[in-house]
Amino acid sequence: MLRTDRHAGVKTIGLLAAITVGAGLLTAVAAMPVVGVVGIATRDAAKTFNNLPVAGLGQVPARSELLDTSGHLIAYYYPGPYYQGQPHPIYRIPVTYNQIAPVMRAAIVAIEDWRYWQHGALDPIGTLRALVTTASGSGTQGGSDLAQQYVKNACILTATTPAQVTECSARNVSRKLKELRAAANVEREMTRPQILTAYLNAAYFENEAYGIEVASQYYFSTSASHLSLPQAAMLAGLVENPAKYDPVTNPDNATIRRNEVLDAMVTHGYLTRAAAAAAKRQGLGLRLSTVPLQTGCISPGARLDAFFCDYVLAVMAHDAAYRKAYAELTSVGGLKIYTTMNATDQKAAEAAVNYVLPDNSYANPNHDVDTEVMIQPGKGYVRAIAVDRPYGFGRGYDSIDYAVNAAYDGGAGVQTGSSSKLFTLVTALEQGLPFSFSLKVKNGMYAGPYTSCSGQYVNPFQVFNADGSGENGNIPLYYGTVQSINAFYASLEAKVGLCNVVKTAIKMGVTRADGTSLLDWVGKPGLSTSQPPADEVSSFTLGAVNVSPMSMAAAYATVAARGIYCHPIAILKISDAAGNQLPVESANCHQVIPQGVADAVNFVLQGVLVDGTAGGRGIGRPAAAKTGTANHGYYAAFAGYTPTLVAYVSVFNPFNPTGAGAMYGCPQATYRAYPGGYVTCPYQMYGNMAPGSTWEYSFLRADLGPPLNFFYPPAYFLPGTGEAPPAPAPPPKKHHGH
Repeated sequence: MLRTDRHAGVKTIGLLAAITVGAGLLTAVAAMPVVGVVGIATRDAAKTFNNLPVAGLGQVPARSELLDTSGHLIAYYYPGPYYQGQPHPIYRIPVTYNQIAPVMRAAIVAIEDWRYWQHGALDPIGTLRALVTTASGSGTQGGSDLAQQYVKNACILTATTPAQVTECSARNVSRKLKELRAAANVEREMTRPQILTAYLNAAYFENEAYGIEVASQYYFSTSASHLSLPQAAMLAGLVENPAKYDPVTNPDNATIRRNEVLDAMVTHGYLTRAAAAAAKRQGLGLRLSTVPLQTGCISPGARLDAFFCDYVLAVMAHDAAYRKAYAELTSVGGLKIYTTMNATDQKAAEAAVNYVLPDNSYANPNHDVDTEVMIQPGKGYVRAIAVDRPYGFGRGYDSIDYAVNAAYDGGAGVQTGSSSKLFTLVTALEQGLPFSFSLKVKNGMYAGPYTSCSGQYVNPFQVFNADGSGENGNIPLYYGTVQSINAFYASLEAKVGLCNVVKTAIKMGVTRADGTSLLDWVGKPGLSTSQPPADEVSSFTLGAVNVSPMSMAAAYATVAARGIYCHPIAILKISDAAGNQLPVESANCHQVIPQGVADAVNFVLQGVLVDGTAGGRGIGRPAAAKTGTANHGYYAAFAGYTPTLVAYVSVFNPFNPTGAGAMYGCPQATYRAYPGGYVTCPYQMYGNMAPGSTWEYSFLRADLGPPLNFFYPPAYFLPGTGEAPPAPAPPPKKHHGH
């Protein structure tokens, strides 16, 4: 003992006896020479140890899997303990006993706990040595018993707060007693092979290599089952002091330690001297692999799916439905998260945005964003999310998902231009206006007045045509839509009611990009940065309110699904490590507009691809579309769809969209056209240019299934019929969180 204090000696003897009793070695206790106060201390300490309440070990974190609709891996997510106040994801691949090479099992036992297969619940020699060091005040020595080492590693790996990490590593007798008591519990509940396997799966081998499988991959580019004798000996030597014996930075130390392990294997009968000598003559033989030290959506394997991956994790972190699943994801892990991502669609969208507006100064000198989101109508499944940026953090990378709402790692939203005329069209058709309904309009006219939902007067505004050819005179509904004539639609909005148009957008799932209602103020009224409710914005039909592309895709999916709105979902199901199903969010699909009205919308918007603002574009099957262009090319959009898939594309400059970054003139409006492949610079970016090219490129490669026709609209909407208009849609069911 290092201390001669009489009371310290009594304390130590009592603790040692307590541990011996806790280990079940009563004979050893009886043989110990204890008298008087020492005997009392032994008795009391033993009683304390046996009654010490110890929480069960948490499940050691394991990786979770994000999977696409075919069950193929998108990315792994690795939970981990806190380090310097932040969660520290751990790349760890647990393996079974039989997946660990016998030489590895022998090497770790020989150097760390050579009596492992013989001693009882706790190794008395190693345990007493550790307690003497701790009780004498010279620090806590890690017990040589593998069960104790596993308990300490598992404690750290399962910690969910910095305080818990500190407690697991505390250098005091109290912590050591709890560790030993937990180890005794482990010994009762697990077999010897199970404990050895658990220890090797939790051990740290330096260079972010947790567990024997990752260590084998990282240092030798092999699996734990194929480790050679020299490789196993080197890894076994690492665990005592990973930094000191790191073969990458300290190869000499690593070699010396490896040879010590080989000698220990000879001493304890695992190896012949000749075999050890032959192994010592070999070099370390490192073959460092590309095992990713950074995991999740930034891992190399998730490169093409990164923004979809990020959206899934953001949804789980934000939405209340995933509270339980997210808690498990970030603590114990082991989840299988089955997403709605269609690999074919994702690949098509990713290729499209990077073809039309690649990350270079030749075809994209304005460094514009091209983002596309795809949704399956009638299901709400988000099938693809693509952004023409490399996902990540730091210089040259972008982690903002411009396709989604701000709460899901999205941006401030986009103006939608004429693609928001959809809501005025739906409202007009719901009110029974046929395709032949016409309004007398003039380019540059003042349209209005308007009335808000509270009955307030909203000023008229002067409107100019952008996408259309600018005809004046009596414009029919069908023609005004396919040619996207602004003066017609501003006037139509006034006729059917601005409030009604905004409410149509709301029931079709549209919110502001910050998730608030279109009927709410943004900011405090009166401030220059505030924005009024959409029903006080007379140019709402021209796309003046910022929303997310995801929100617009869901709205267009409503008409593609014949009036059924589905809340976009990206997760189909989640199972935990035991195979139990965890709660997921519902798409809550329900009818919000009559089938006949939706059919009429689809009929009109098919004309956009025939003789409208996107005339000549096509994918060889029935499809519908609507272009959108904001003033001066600030934003450009394209909504395109079939009965089986909907996409919404938005193109804009994310740095200064309404200033120097406006896509107006050269070089700001430059893009690569499709078809053709030529790089061009128009005088202004329109919806049928980069956005239309992106949609056509992606839909010619997407998983659209067999060609399907849209349903024919009710005869009432067609010229020359006297039939009654369709019945209005039933009021939507109340639901929350959308």
